[in-house]
Order: sequence, then structure tokens, then C-alpha cells
Amino acid sequence: MSVDVWGHVSALAEHIESRFKDTGSEIVQTSDHYDWYNNLYQSLRYRRAHVEIVDKRSSHKTYILHCTIFPHFNDPSPIWGFDAVCGASKITGAFHDFSAAGDCNHSMMKWFANTADNYTWKKPRDLPNWAQAIFSPAMIAVGNINSEEEIQAICNLAKSSLDYYLANVGITQESGSDFHMAQNRYCHYQKQNPRVIRSMVSMGVPEETIVRFVEEMLFPETV
Repeated sequence: MSVDVWGHVSALAEHIESRFKDTGSEIVQTSDHYDWYNNLYQSLRYRRAHVEIVDKRSSHKTYILHCTIFPHFNDPSPIWGFDAVCGASKITGAFHDFSAAGDCNHSMMKWFANTADNYTWKKPRDLPNWAQAIFSPAMIAVGNINSEEEIQAICNLAKSSLDYYLANVGITQESGSDFHMAQNRYCHYQKQNPRVIRSMVSMGVPEETIVRFVEEMLFPETV
């Protein structure tokens, strides 16, 4: 029996955005419009939550979900990140982490490490150098997810970790502290990933458009 990969991941996307709506307010964008789905949210507890959906199921049999949450600059909480790249019959790549952005020993990172340790995956993936520079040792990087059990596991983990993150981010805000350079470092190394631009260009997005998107929307750095 085939697994409804797109159904599972699109339902996860709806759930994640519903939690952003529950906890924050939408940020009105002034940048150029991109012809795939993007929404940004902010709250007193977090600075920036982004949900991106590239739905190319009809033309390229591909569905991509990308979500991040950045804490406020005075908060050493980690960055929450989740990505799933889906073909018609499997998740070709799933990536999930609480990434250090001020305090590599933050209690939230310890929670994630303990939680991730409860999961095993059939096809773990090695991380390139740029990713090893910013992701935690507990990061989940998995390929070839094609069983109902593993797809439900990665989706359920994303939901439970999101609930935990939203309940705890912002608690450690510190008056006078500034961790924006740590967040910039995360964005800098994320932009070393050549697959983002390559994959979007292969689906017909002009290179200059996706380069601008990465800089403006996906991983903007702050002075």
C-alpha cells in the first residue's frame, strides 16, 4: 500500500502555521512577491516565524516545506527549524533541529537532544561542513522516508517539538543582551547550502529571484 506522503506533510504544514497564528501575528511584507507560499509571524515570545511551501506537485512531483522560528535578539534560546523535501512516494530529505543561537547549553537544546535520542531512522544522512558548523549534534537528518511509521514519526516529532518550543521560547530573554550575531552566523552558513538555489532553478525559478529570496526572506541577516 502506498503512503500518502503529500497528505501527511501538507497537513503538518497546516498544523505548524495554525500554531504560528495561535501564538503570534502576521508580519506585513514589503518585499517583492514570490510565486510560492510564504508567511511570517512575530510575537512577544519570538522574533520571526516563517512558513514556506513550494508546491510543485503537478509540474515536478515535488512538495517542499520549510519552517523556522527565531528568538528575539535578547534571548539565547535556540532556533527551531524543520524541512521536508517530498516526492510522490517518499520524503527524500527531512531535517529538524534546535540550533544554538546564543547558548549552546540552553535547556531547550538539552530537551531536544534527549527527545531526538528516542528515535531511530533507517536512512540517516551525513551533514556537509556548512551544516556541521551550525546544527546541533542531535540534529535529525534523514533520507528516503517511505514508510507510514517513519513519516508519522517525523511529523509527530515536529508537532511535539513545536509545542515545546512555543511554550518555552522567550522565557530566557535578558534585558541588555544581544545575540543577533549568533543568529546572523546561522543565516550565513545556511546560505552556503547550494541545493536551495539549484533545486528552485531546476523547477523554473529564475536564479536572480531565488538568490534575492534567500537573502530577503529565507535567511536575512541583521546589522
